[in-house]
Amino acid sequence: MRRIALMVGAVLATITACGGDSGGSQSSDTAADTTVSGDTSSATGAITDKQDVSRAVVQIIKEGTYRDPEFGLSDAGGAGSGFIISPDGLVVTNQHVVDGAASLQVYIEGEDRPVNARILGVSECNDLAVIDLDGDGYPYLEWYDETPKPGLDAWAAGFPLGDPEFSLTRGSIVKAEAEGETEWASIDYAIEHDANIQPGNSGGPLVTEDGRVIGVNYAGGDIGGTGTSQFFAISAELARTVVDTLSKGQDQDSIGINGYAIAYEDIAGLWVSGIRAGSPASDLGIMAGDIVLDLAGRPVVSQRDLDTYGFATKSGYCDVLRTQGTDAAIEIRVLRYDTGEILVGELNNPDRPLVVEASIADSITGGSSEGATYEYELVEDDSASIQVEVPVSWTSRDSSLWNFFGGDYPRIDVSTDIGSYLTTWGTSGVTVIAAPGLDDQNFETTLEYFTKDFYADTDCEYVSSEQYDNGDEQLPVIGMYDVYGNCGGDGGAWFVVGVFYDQFYDVLIVVAAQAVDDADLEVIDRALATFYMP
Repeated sequence: MRRIALMVGAVLATITACGGDSGGSQSSDTAADTTVSGDTSSATGAITDKQDVSRAVVQIIKEGTYRDPEFGLSDAGGAGSGFIISPDGLVVTNQHVVDGAASLQVYIEGEDRPVNARILGVSECNDLAVIDLDGDGYPYLEWYDETPKPGLDAWAAGFPLGDPEFSLTRGSIVKAEAEGETEWASIDYAIEHDANIQPGNSGGPLVTEDGRVIGVNYAGGDIGGTGTSQFFAISAELARTVVDTLSKGQDQDSIGINGYAIAYEDIAGLWVSGIRAGSPASDLGIMAGDIVLDLAGRPVVSQRDLDTYGFATKSGYCDVLRTQGTDAAIEIRVLRYDTGEILVGELNNPDRPLVVEASIADSITGGSSEGATYEYELVEDDSASIQVEVPVSWTSRDSSLWNFFGGDYPRIDVSTDIGSYLTTWGTSGVTVIAAPGLDDQNFETTLEYFTKDFYADTDCEYVSSEQYDNGDEQLPVIGMYDVYGNCGGDGGAWFVVGVFYDQFYDVLIVVAAQAVDDADLEVIDRALATFYMP
């Protein structure tokens, strides 16, 4: 069993969730066992004035146990807002406000005790949730059914900073379609406004003068380090469609993870702050504190996302969920920080539980590459067609197109010294080539060509040939690789070359890697685990 020692540190995001929750936990879906007191019947019907919005806005208190990847278990809680949308007590809020909580306490205006509530449905990617309050006859808010335009007056309602006193701040719409990607949500666009919101406002409504809901507040912060606060809401147009599904007791784009995308040193993925009981993630055995690295064979956070947005986003994770469907069997790869293990399994497939990932280094040496200290980053070729993770310290790189039999094909060479890597056995390196239709997907013939091309069959000792299958029925990658050792006759070099067919892209991918010492064997593992076409 291989162990990988990694350190996870705090991530300072340029955009922060406005919910104010300090982390989720393993959960149940019911709230505290208390009941509403008093009579709400005198305050029923749709709200038609912003001054009455407080009657339909609720405060949500989340409690539970949070598992920090570095410090372990600790008690934690948080507070957010929500708003009632029907007389029978349906409440809209953010997913990050409620999902993963052990219990919820929902307070309505005029009541000292919380109302019983249960979660009906959540959407991780749209950051929306619907909960159902006990009882009926509630006042409620209606949706704004027009397209908001810049300059439209708007009021943000809710309970900032967990204060039990209701707050209403005035502003206007700044942009009708601003960027919607954040670390915890991935939506097509967001409404930007300047009605001040703070942690605790998450899930609260942004309303018009007549009390109709323009959007659901979900983010705020200093974007790009300008020193200027910006505030964002999920548009009513998007929210209404998702809420209709959630109100029927159906999740959307969710596998039961309350998580945030992170990129810190050599770790990039989705940090799991909480798990919902009975969800696909919970059934597989994913735990709060795990970090999801890959989903359906694709990295959750790619270098392209980091370059595009300047921070880790949830877009890659949500793209897979929306493409595959959350009921499908989806391969998932996670880092379990407290054990240093990489685990792989398949969601919605009891026949593929989480297990420690196999290692190419183990197949070569029968042992591990303990002590490897490489930090990794994702690199891509000049045409942005192929990507692979390589050591940051390997700075000699060539990502130009490769001319092969009259065609130009994507290629990446990475090493400490490319010239030495390609001509000797004394320098480590990695090569990835994508070749559409190369040799009609004939693995053996293509392998033979590349081993001869790199002189492995004459300068190295053959060790083994292995079949490769990523196990993903939706995005299958199959192939084989050859392992050689004692390259050059000095016993110090290992060479692995593989040919893989990606059915999703209908392309052959060749991966070659050369290791000088045992520490470099981990680089081979990493290359074979992370090559892909974005």
